[in-house]
Amino acid sequence: MNEQYLSVFVDESKEYIQTLNDSLLKLEKDYQDAEAINETFRALHTLKGMSGTMGFETMSKLCHKMEQLLDKIRSKKIKLDSKMLDQLFIGVDVLDKMIASIVKSGTDHLPDFDVVAFAQNFEVLSSVVETVEPTKEKKESAEKAEITESVQKVIAEAEREGYNAYQLSITLASGTQFKAVRMYMVFKAIEEHGGQILSSKPSVEDIEQEKFDRDVELIIVIREDKESLRNMIMSISEIERVTIKDISQKEVQVQTAVIGENEEKKIVEGTRAEISKEKRRLTQTVRVDIDKLDNLMNLMGELVISRSRIGDTLRKYSIKEVDESLSQLNRISLDLQNVVMKIRMVPIAFVFNRFPRMVRDVAKQLGKEINFVVEGEDTELDRTFVEDIGEPLLHMLRNAIDHGIESKEERLAKGKPPIGTVVLSARHEGNNVVIEVRDDGRGIERSAVLKKAIEKGLVTEAQAETLPDEKVYEFLFMPGFSTKAETTELSGRGVGLDVVKNVVESLNGTVSIESAKNKGTTITMRLPLTLAIIQALLVKVNNLVYAVPIANIDSTLSISKEQIQKIQDRQVSVIRGEIIPIVKLWDILELKHEGDDTIYNTVIVRVGNRKYGLTVDTLIGQEDIVIKSLGKIFSDVRIFSGGAILGDGSIALILDVANIA
Repeated sequence: MNEQYLSVFVDESKEYIQTLNDSLLKLEKDYQDAEAINETFRALHTLKGMSGTMGFETMSKLCHKMEQLLDKIRSKKIKLDSKMLDQLFIGVDVLDKMIASIVKSGTDHLPDFDVVAFAQNFEVLSSVVETVEPTKEKKESAEKAEITESVQKVIAEAEREGYNAYQLSITLASGTQFKAVRMYMVFKAIEEHGGQILSSKPSVEDIEQEKFDRDVELIIVIREDKESLRNMIMSISEIERVTIKDISQKEVQVQTAVIGENEEKKIVEGTRAEISKEKRRLTQTVRVDIDKLDNLMNLMGELVISRSRIGDTLRKYSIKEVDESLSQLNRISLDLQNVVMKIRMVPIAFVFNRFPRMVRDVAKQLGKEINFVVEGEDTELDRTFVEDIGEPLLHMLRNAIDHGIESKEERLAKGKPPIGTVVLSARHEGNNVVIEVRDDGRGIERSAVLKKAIEKGLVTEAQAETLPDEKVYEFLFMPGFSTKAETTELSGRGVGLDVVKNVVESLNGTVSIESAKNKGTTITMRLPLTLAIIQALLVKVNNLVYAVPIANIDSTLSISKEQIQKIQDRQVSVIRGEIIPIVKLWDILELKHEGDDTIYNTVIVRVGNRKYGLTVDTLIGQEDIVIKSLGKIFSDVRIFSGGAILGDGSIALILDVANIA
């Protein structure tokens, strides 16, 4: 099997699994949501065709059985209920496992699960027949009248939107072995180019079962001109001939067959909206292998380093004749850098989309009702983070549902609505992405956290009395720390928040907790927009250069020796009315201080909600730097997050400001 086609199949199948989860969640809120029923049917129908084309027959059969159930629900022969919905959710999970199996072993066979036997459940569920069944003749007549009118309306709307309407006559080559597959490829090509298939003769159902000779007639709307459309279809193997005729809504032939019961929805609902909103954006995008993207970013990093070296060399030798060319090179490389960075950025929806289903399952398991709200899913972040932040967010949401949200009875006793609210949000703040998980639950019991911390010897009773809330809640991020007396399958074993902290800090981010008793808890993650190329302030200590990420810098200033005071064994200074702790970088690095002892160059850095001043010998200036990993050997060195090669070829270590003070 061609690896390229398999890769596309897997990617698209995962997207349809997400669509199925989303549409089933909509149906759980409203069993009669016609749009959600049709959306579910459409996704299953497409998955069936794709898996059948790729030769994954077991997956195709399961999709077919689920599709049959949806078909009877949308035709109102049977009513959707919670039992059917639960089975459909399980079916989607089985499909997801089959895709994982295809990725791992190239087969849709699940050794520990009888998919064929499970698929029969849907046949049983869909076996109910309506009591009054219209005669076949009346039904076909009604369908023809309805569909013909709908086709005319769609074509009229499409023409107003600038689409062309065509009647296609397609003839397959004599002796074609997989006629259904060839026609599926035609349908897919039309849809990928933003087109809509309005009707088909024979019906799609007959085409799938290869109940036709070699000829198929279609009525479609598409923006492509006739020549482009002909070339597109003729590029598909085993197509012998294509005839294309211009039509308008007045010329639609009454006798053209319906696209089939399984495609009726494309005409009855949604077609007009899909055309006007132009949701078909596949032609505007291209799938790129992640390794190629990483290679592009590495080359961009080398270009940034080379640009800095050229600039340093020219300044060193005072060669002014190339100033204009160098400025142009800087502009072009900066624009290229921005483009490459944007290519790496993806909407956080890629992570958020998986959680509504998880929240639904966990809430059901715990017997709680949750109103799950997602905000800012269009916020973009580096695709590197997408792979890493899923697990931390999973722990945070589970904690919110299990620890945070009370039972219905407890909420009613407190005067709260019985349904708890959990909010997952994302937004940009400067050069950071801020992700929050908020709940309106019981909040964190400060005294319970301190009691546990004292028991573990993490703090004395005297120290505990003066600790601010943010310091108290930091104990929750320690491995094995849990205030829950009983353990469950979901939480209470002291795992979760320490995983969150480790992952976030490995991404040069920070995590913090805010909570109010009986009002709720907010856990906030702050992540840099990217980990590849950042702006940094270069500083010097004992003639060694270090880099401080601009995203963490609040301001720079000079502080006199007299402005520094000592409070509780810590040096602090009052800056613009704030008491700011002062940290001397040469003391942290155990280096000799070579600057002026009366005036300190100070960088005020912000870590979450707190600030501190970092004193250095010299402030050099701002520069774009390419982050290079220090490798596993230096994984225990927490005060550095990486290294960078400067324009003169020297190395600057990047300070991890979260782990210095």
